Amino acid sequence: MCVTARRGENMKKIITSAVLCAAMATAVSTFGVQPVSATYPLIDKNGNTVPVERDVDIDNKKLIGDNKKLSDRYRWYDQVDDYDLVNTNIESTAQEFGYPIQVPSYMPKDYAVRDVKAKDHDVLEIVYTETGRDGEFGPKLTFSNTDIVYRMGWAIDTVVTPILEKTNYNAKDAVSFTTPNGISVHTLGSRKDAIQIAYWEKDNKVYMLYFASSRNQSFVSKIVDSVGPLSNVAADDTRLRGDRNDKQNVEENDAKKVKQNDDPDWPPYETIGLPLRTHTNSVWPILTSKTIGLPSGVINASHKMSYDVSVPSYLPFGYTYYATHFYDNDVLETVYWKQGEEYQERSGRWVTHTMVFRMSYSMDTVWPEEYIPMEYHDVQWSDSTPIGEVHYTGDVDKGLVRSVTWYKDNMAYFLFFQVPVKASEADFYRNHVVPLKDIDPSRTDLIGVKTIR
Repeated sequence: MCVTARRGENMKKIITSAVLCAAMATAVSTFGVQPVSATYPLIDKNGNTVPVERDVDIDNKKLIGDNKKLSDRYRWYDQVDDYDLVNTNIESTAQEFGYPIQVPSYMPKDYAVRDVKAKDHDVLEIVYTETGRDGEFGPKLTFSNTDIVYRMGWAIDTVVTPILEKTNYNAKDAVSFTTPNGISVHTLGSRKDAIQIAYWEKDNKVYMLYFASSRNQSFVSKIVDSVGPLSNVAADDTRLRGDRNDKQNVEENDAKKVKQNDDPDWPPYETIGLPLRTHTNSVWPILTSKTIGLPSGVINASHKMSYDVSVPSYLPFGYTYYATHFYDNDVLETVYWKQGEEYQERSGRWVTHTMVFRMSYSMDTVWPEEYIPMEYHDVQWSDSTPIGEVHYTGDVDKGLVRSVTWYKDNMAYFLFFQVPVKASEADFYRNHVVPLKDIDPSRTDLIGVKTIR
């Protein structure tokens, strides 16, 4: 399956589907890897790899559908989502996170880093693959059913819960044990000492391990107790830091991408097939003449309001605080942006990635008059939820959301995504709007400059 992925600052080129397909093809030739296919059944109902049948009837939709479900359950880590950043080593990804990453400094000797992902909601994901023996599809990296996946992030909601949903495990069934270093680990599997998922909390972060093949507590403990700063792993340890020995290939591909004849980094505005207001040029939400002051952060701005202020506790990947705007009619507006996602025009800087959160007493005032759905070719629809009616704008046919408006606890709220997000993503951000007092004041990426309450 070929999809588009995003890279970090040192690899911050948007990969097209074609490029990624080529990269995957290279991986196959280099490591003897057979890609997962919905056409060919590669795993059985227990998640075990099975021989490929080349003569599968491609019209057998049930077989294809069943295999896809199994792939989604057991090989979920092979999927690359639209907003994932994919690298071949840990160090190149570490800079993408708003926290110091922790990684295992121990893996069984036959395991090496295969992929490193920076996922939406600031989740680090590393896939380790067995390399020391010939696999079912050849030597070296086997992509077999012995893979180990490590994840870390801010919360159980983003690190663990999505995987439990994919693998059909229930957190209520978790069994706990304590490692030799005193870490309490929650585990899920077919039995107490046949662990497939292990997760734990430490230093206000959440960590998780997924084992494609079940492992015992002793095996799991060694990895859990080894998790620490990246500096604990030797700088020249490519097995645990990554790079998959394909540096030459990466350099050759990068060389091919060098622009010729001084072509601009971005095409002229007229060639971008988007309506005008999908870009902002010194207008809302980056700048606005209707605001009263630009407080140095949400905490400072909250002192001007007669209500208890709330803020998003999660942002799209790579976004950070930009400014807080205060409007006459008791509207507080916080703007987040993705630095570097912009291009230069003769008329000035065009910002292409912003997210806006607004709150007020009234639905009439919380909606920004600058946002006119028709100018974005957006449509409007509503959905009934436990908190009442939630109103959306965007592309309903594609399941993409530009804005969400809702009413809760006698207050009106509004979220705007300059680049539309999936409906499930929009609901995630809506559900994670929390009172300002619940946010760590050091999270300047969420609330701006730290000030004294």
